[in-house]
Amino acid sequence: MLICQDQRSGYGCGAENPDDAANCQRCGMALRFAVHLQNPGTVVGHYQIVRMIGYGSYGAVYEAQDCRDATRKVALKETFEAAMIVRFQREFDALAHLSHPNLPHYYEVFEADGCGYLVMEFIPGQSLDEILNRQKAPLSEQFLIGYAEQLCDLLTYLHSQHPPVLHRDIKPANIRVTPEGVVKLVDFGLFKQGIQRTRQTLHGLGTLEYMPLEQFDWSGGTDQRSDIYSLGATFYHLLTRRYPISAPKRMTKEKDPLRPPHRLNGHVSRHVSDAIMRAMSRLPLDRYPNAEAFKRDLLGKTQRYIRGAQMRERLVDQGLFIYTLAWHPGGHILASSGEDRMVHLWRPHDGAPLGSLRGHQSKVQALAWHPDEDLLASASADRTIRLWRSTDLSCVTTITGHREPVTCLAWSPDGEVLASGSGDTVYLWAADGTPMSEIHCPERAKVYSLAWRPDGQMLAVGYDDHQIRLWQMAEQLSVFSLQGHTGCVYSLAWSPDGQSLASASADSSLRLWRLANGRLVDELRRHKNWAAKLAWHPDGSGEEQPWLWRVSDTSLCLIVTGHRNYVYCVAWSPDGQVLASCGADSTLRLWRNDGSPISLLMGHSDWVQAVAWSPDGNSLASASLDGSVQLWSMV
Repeated sequence: MLICQDQRSGYGCGAENPDDAANCQRCGMALRFAVHLQNPGTVVGHYQIVRMIGYGSYGAVYEAQDCRDATRKVALKETFEAAMIVRFQREFDALAHLSHPNLPHYYEVFEADGCGYLVMEFIPGQSLDEILNRQKAPLSEQFLIGYAEQLCDLLTYLHSQHPPVLHRDIKPANIRVTPEGVVKLVDFGLFKQGIQRTRQTLHGLGTLEYMPLEQFDWSGGTDQRSDIYSLGATFYHLLTRRYPISAPKRMTKEKDPLRPPHRLNGHVSRHVSDAIMRAMSRLPLDRYPNAEAFKRDLLGKTQRYIRGAQMRERLVDQGLFIYTLAWHPGGHILASSGEDRMVHLWRPHDGAPLGSLRGHQSKVQALAWHPDEDLLASASADRTIRLWRSTDLSCVTTITGHREPVTCLAWSPDGEVLASGSGDTVYLWAADGTPMSEIHCPERAKVYSLAWRPDGQMLAVGYDDHQIRLWQMAEQLSVFSLQGHTGCVYSLAWSPDGQSLASASADSSLRLWRLANGRLVDELRRHKNWAAKLAWHPDGSGEEQPWLWRVSDTSLCLIVTGHRNYVYCVAWSPDGQVLASCGADSTLRLWRNDGSPISLLMGHSDWVQAVAWSPDGNSLASASLDGSVQLWSMV
């Protein structure tokens, strides 16, 4: 295949032409110096080309199949320049012996027909640049922090090598995210070993907006802090959807003209914004000395000490069962629903009723607030979903088409898709209620739970055939079927970084899955009754019922005892300092994050079905089968 692009000047229309073409079929330009690419099916060395991923004037990247191993797909990096073959060899020699979950594997380097080839692991998925371009808004902070932890850990690993390995071209396009949510840092073409200055480190600069000042001076005088600058610039772009001002332009002003991320995006926490600005300091001495320090500040939390809670309001519905609660993202409205077929809205600060939403013909089993708008979705056993505008209590639309009662609801993180479970089908709806598609379970199992991965690329679904199926939303293909439960899967919860999934089942077990390979990481079977609902610690460490364990190494940290019957629902406070639990003993309990008890909250007269923290963490709501919702204030 000949690409109409002159390798000397870069000019050309970019059209594809047959190998024997003398002139471009589109623009007529002579193809003597055109970019020559391998055709699908061509065998190069031991690898058969599947497709071309991308190309430039000096090389290309292909997806290829290893002819010696039918199970191995590789990325085949090709260079047209003889001088680049030496760089490929240097890159391979430096990286082939490294092993880290966020690095691709390097297999070999070889030459064929005057071109050089670097063979590495093929990374499916999308780059962060592609993900950002797909969205209409910046990435969410929670989404980014999960990836930031992985990238900071990787830089700590690279920079701790002897000599240190520097990437020198960190940017969204060079960070890929697999369908399982694992980050991979790719394209080490500008890497450098150590902090020495050599002529070899001067070939190429990087990408303007992400480069620190010292990388512009052609001296090769970069070190670990240069990568930290580029990583900070990457986070800046992802959280603001704006390219950061280049380092040279920033140096022309006495006062740094770069605006902090929280000034451009009000959803960015101040501590995250401050950490990024320090990482992007104009002078290396003002930056973080290492990636671990950068990570600590990105994850920094304000500590507080809660002594207990006191009941503030008792909100009584109609004396019928209440099944679910949902706080408005802004914290100024609490919604509840249950057996009485209505959705009730309350003003949390004084417990005043704001109104009731009527229209369903049967019990309301699920609620979900839109992440960005005053839009509430309610799901009912009457086989409908209703979308309500909380500002005027109006029903915006009624979604019909379900063949059985609707059991669960979940908005995608970007708020563009509403997923609902009914019978053996997951239905996907646009935010205005327009049907998009249906995902049918081939085994006709019924849907009991839904959970979007934080990046919105995958939907986990729990079924009554005891399995969890993970659906890749771009193609709506089942990626994994997680088997092991022996009862219906009633609840699912992703860790904030999207790498682990917790599941709760009627078999009285909670299971923790790491999805790099879909295997079961940990299982706890000490519950005497059904394990019904899960929550995740905001910093990504898992929890369930009143058992705590570390996601990082799956070791059991401690057992928290106190409830006299099964625990139905647990939830972490937004700052991760307090765990609230409730259950069939009609009580709520507050625990510190080390498992020590804070207080016992009594007031309900029947099972406590749901518990939910306000977004600011100052209030707690509980719902019970006694027909009441209670509000508790932290003291």
